[in-house]
Amino acid sequence: MIFKTNICLAAALSALMLLPTTIHANESGCVTNYDSSKDYFPDKVKSSYASGFDITYTKNAKYIHNTISGETYVLYQCGTPAPSDISPTPADSLQVGNWVKVVTVPGSKIALDSAPASAAIELLGAQSTVAASYKYFAVTSPCMQKQLDGLPRIQQNFGTPSNRRRRSNSSSDSRLVRRVSYDISTLGLQWTFTTYGMNDPLSIAVNPEDANDMLGKAEWIKFIAAFYNKEAEANEIFAGIESRYNALRASSASSSTKKTVGLARYNKVANGTVLGWSIDQVQPWLAQGLADAGLSAYSGDTTSFRSASDFYSAISGWDILIDTSGEPLPHGGATIPMWSNLVSGYGFTSSGGRDYAKSLPAVDNSAIYRSDLISSYKNATDYSEHLQIQADVLLGDFVKIASASSGAKDTKWYRNLPQNVPVDWVSASDCK
Repeated sequence: MIFKTNICLAAALSALMLLPTTIHANESGCVTNYDSSKDYFPDKVKSSYASGFDITYTKNAKYIHNTISGETYVLYQCGTPAPSDISPTPADSLQVGNWVKVVTVPGSKIALDSAPASAAIELLGAQSTVAASYKYFAVTSPCMQKQLDGLPRIQQNFGTPSNRRRRSNSSSDSRLVRRVSYDISTLGLQWTFTTYGMNDPLSIAVNPEDANDMLGKAEWIKFIAAFYNKEAEANEIFAGIESRYNALRASSASSSTKKTVGLARYNKVANGTVLGWSIDQVQPWLAQGLADAGLSAYSGDTTSFRSASDFYSAISGWDILIDTSGEPLPHGGATIPMWSNLVSGYGFTSSGGRDYAKSLPAVDNSAIYRSDLISSYKNATDYSEHLQIQADVLLGDFVKIASASSGAKDTKWYRNLPQNVPVDWVSASDCK
């Protein structure tokens, strides 16, 4: 991450450099001589923010409850006995949700179907453990792209047996739910990091995107670390993120100007016709991050418009617009609009004698952004991967956007469209 530091941030970084070197005490491989009296996880993590998971330890096991997916993961040290008080959900179970899944740690051969997990694995220095990925999984990180090149691509299995879920009051409300699993058995993989809870004993749901707190999102590096016995590394990384985040927040606390930020998109069909415009909801974590940068999230109605004048009226109080539109472009098959697309899609041109560019503050101040500044040719964005972990970097972008008088151009993830900031297209060849 590169951005101009203020005095508070510089002080925080200096203090961080004085921290003692972490001693990594957890096992990096399998135990050969089991000792029932030994604590095999002297390095531990805990979630302190609204992260969406909690973790407890015994001498040779970790119990992680993902409160978002509703799943429980029991991780026990390789070379020690599995906990006798746990009954994992059978692999052929018809149960929907609330699975208990048991795996040995540390991870050494896993599959990827989660962009945030990919980012955390890189930060932890565990890229070499990635041995396969989902067939359609794409990442932006050049070095992870390189890691995935040539590796097996696994399928999701959707099929029998189907499962019938019944509501408590009426069988007529029942519905069929197909079993979903990953085909990893023939590859000898330990588990798959994925996004959703699945009817699969070897899939692990990673859900920082559902955390309601900025630093709670970053804490998911601790979740991933627990599967690698890298708790010490995760605590060290998170402490740095937390320190930098708090320094940036403190530097923005005195801001007297509260610019309003909203999310919007134009809705275009394949033939180029714009059917209307929409205002999207600002999620709690995003509203928190904006507030910590001295910005104010739009809190009015989130709705769709068929009338351009009604849409313009609704966003006329926005100082900053974050665009979430999708539009097919030929470059690498990616769906990334440029400023000319937005001018056409939103109608930011003179019409009927009215110059919309001068009537909308976000346009007049060149304050329109997209979170796709770093993108891959396969439609992945670095923002989607790393924002879930690096909350300090995201706040740094917001601080720059808040202080810019005519559209920030030196951000990490947010691309300024009126200023024609180009997309940084990355591929495996960019790995250094």
